[in-house]
This record gives sequence, structure tokens and C-alpha cells, in this order.
Amino acid sequence: MLELDTELVKILHINTRNEKHGDDHVLGVDLKLQARLSNDVLSLFSPTLKASFYHKDESVQGDLVTDAGYLPNLKNPALGVVKWSGDWEHHRLVIHNGVKPEFDIVLDESKVNKLAFDFQEGGTVFVNFRVQAHPDETTTAKLLSLLGQEVHMSLHFDEPAALQEAA
Repeated sequence: MLELDTELVKILHINTRNEKHGDDHVLGVDLKLQARLSNDVLSLFSPTLKASFYHKDESVQGDLVTDAGYLPNLKNPALGVVKWSGDWEHHRLVIHNGVKPEFDIVLDESKVNKLAFDFQEGGTVFVNFRVQAHPDETTTAKLLSLLGQEVHMSLHFDEPAALQEAA
């Protein structure tokens, strides 16, 4: 599952909607996000994923980098975007929206899905994903003001929330 620790992420699209939870109407928000990360992030999904799409071209790099895990070259550059199926619930998305932690936008009990990898030459991968959450109106307005911007975000599994649901 995807985890981010104060990474620069672009907010590509925001979709707001009303959901019906029993008799109550609840505000729902979908955030389409894109993070530019090292291809090492692929190991979070499968230990063989990185080697499936990348290799080290010895004729280009030579002996400059001796790390066996350094795989910067695409095996199949024409492959395009690759989707990764799965839904991951109980995540906490924190958008670091200022110099102080009290300015952060926190989305608890978020769901992460619609992952897609856009592999780049040089060992970079664009990770596109969607975060679904249920913020209040004030938080939603703050999110809308960030549309199209790159902001620092952290995304982690929220273990206390998962344990609380299991109980």
C-alpha cells in the first residue's frame, strides 16, 4: 500500500458529492493526486515490481553506481501507464498547508484507490491515485483552494481507526 512522508504531491482534480448514509446526507470528496517518486516506491506493492519495469543499462551508466538495486532504465518505454488494482481503507492524509502543524488539512478515515504508475526513464515514477474522504464544508473549501497546486502531503495507514472498526 502507498505511504508518503511529506512528499510533494499535485492535486489534479477535486470532485465533491453528497452521499446518503442512512437518512443523513454526508459530503464526500474525491481527490485525484499525482506524486513524483523514486521507483523504489514500487517495492511497497510487490518486491519484484521494480525489476519488472526497470533495468540498469551498463553501457550508459558503466560503473558509476554500484548499488544492485539501482535500476534507472525502462525495459519497455512504450508501455504507458499501468493500473494497479486495490482499495486501501483507514488511511490518514495530511496536507501540510503552512509552516505550523495547526494549519495542516487532515483527512482521517480516507480510502485510497485507482492507483496507476507512469514509469519514467531515469528511475522516477509518477504515482497517480485517488483519495476519498468525508471532510466538513470548511475543510472542503480549503481543499478547493489548492486545486492544481503541488503541496507536501503525508499518507499513512491509520491503525487506531482500523482497530476501532474491528472492535
